[in-house]
Amino acid sequence: MRFVNGERKSERSICLGEVNVLAPGEVVENVEILGGLDSLRSKLPLDDEIEKMAHSYKALADPIRIKVLWSLSLSDLCPCILKEILDLSDSKLSYHLNILESAGYIASRKEKNWRIYSLTERGSSVL
Repeated sequence: MRFVNGERKSERSICLGEVNVLAPGEVVENVEILGGLDSLRSKLPLDDEIEKMAHSYKALADPIRIKVLWSLSLSDLCPCILKEILDLSDSKLSYHLNILESAGYIASRKEKNWRIYSLTERGSSVL
C-alpha cells in the first residue's frame, strides 16, 4: 500500500505470461473485468490494420497537407490554383497530393486536359 496526494492506493500483482507485474489495484481490477491480458490483446486491431492507420495518420502530419485539405474544403481545385495559393513548386505539390490521395483524404478526376482535386468524406471528417 502507498499514499499518493494523501490518498491510500493499493497495488496488486497481475500475471503477464511468466512474469508478475505490479500495477495499481483499480487497473488490475479493470483488466480482470475485461477478461484478462489475453482478452485485451485479442481486442487490439491486427497489425496490418494498425499499419494502415499509421499510414493514414502520417498523411496528416505535415502543415502543407493540412493546408491542401483546407483549400479543398472550400472548393474543388486544380493543381495550378493550389500551387499559387499555397506558394509551392509543381513537384512539391504533386508529392503532397499523392500522399493525401493514397491515404484517401482527397480524390482526383480528369476533365479534358485538367486534373481536378476534391476532398473526400474522409478528408472532410478530419477538418
